[in-house]
Amino acid sequence: MAISLKNPLMPLGLQVVAFWPVWRWYAARFTDSSDDAWGWVALATAALMLVRFKNEWNEHQPKLWLPALLTFGYALSFPFITPLPRALIAMTAIGATLSAYCFRSKLQLSFCGLLLLSLPLMASLQFYLGFPLRATVAAIASPLLQLGGLAVVREGTCLDWNGTLISVDAPCSGVKMLWTGLYLTFTLACYFRLNTWRTIAATLLSFAMIVLGNTLRAVALFYLEAKIIKLPENLSGAAHSVIGVMMFLFTALTIAWFATWLKGEPRVRFIPCESLPSSLSAAR
Repeated sequence: MAISLKNPLMPLGLQVVAFWPVWRWYAARFTDSSDDAWGWVALATAALMLVRFKNEWNEHQPKLWLPALLTFGYALSFPFITPLPRALIAMTAIGATLSAYCFRSKLQLSFCGLLLLSLPLMASLQFYLGFPLRATVAAIASPLLQLGGLAVVREGTCLDWNGTLISVDAPCSGVKMLWTGLYLTFTLACYFRLNTWRTIAATLLSFAMIVLGNTLRAVALFYLEAKIIKLPENLSGAAHSVIGVMMFLFTALTIAWFATWLKGEPRVRFIPCESLPSSLSAAR
């Protein structure tokens, strides 16, 4: 049976109470310095999006079957899953509730993405995705370097050139760039009100551009680390930073351009008759 309530405070209040273990874990992770505390930026951005679209909030009674289903799934899975998956389900459920009231959508994917990014994810992303991303970067960088005439082969997460191993280390995995790129993608997709499929397209391109940008950074840094391009010692660190900034700007600008392109022409919106001024309704 679908639950339909006009006041959003009631379902949100129930969810806040039901998900209290998530908030306790959330606060502990941010206060024990076990993770980067950048999630508040995504949370603040999500709040700003609610303010931006406050004139479009649903004044009728939205159907809340999806938030109810997610909340029920959270309760059923609680004894069997760890805190992070619980938090992901809880944030998605809250995102679904706010989507119904504030975006007139079953699930505003970009807004939910911002809520998920507000969680303390960086350490977990580094643990689960760090090695695969490093291996992927090394696998793509080696043939690019071969095109430049260097006999470079990949060995795990390292690049072997004439017996010299250049490691693609953890800072070069691109996990922080991945978080930042997804944050930019979801912010623009929410700002432009991209639908689900366009948001998915923007997210996929964002991921591809992040991998490409990080690979180009690894290729450029290889020339420095292998001493193919020799710089004074006092300029080496600055060169690393400049290359990183340039690759990030390249990635961010591409993501922004694609999200803007996906926005396309403004669509015609139909206003329900009951929301028209009384004078216009009488004229009909």
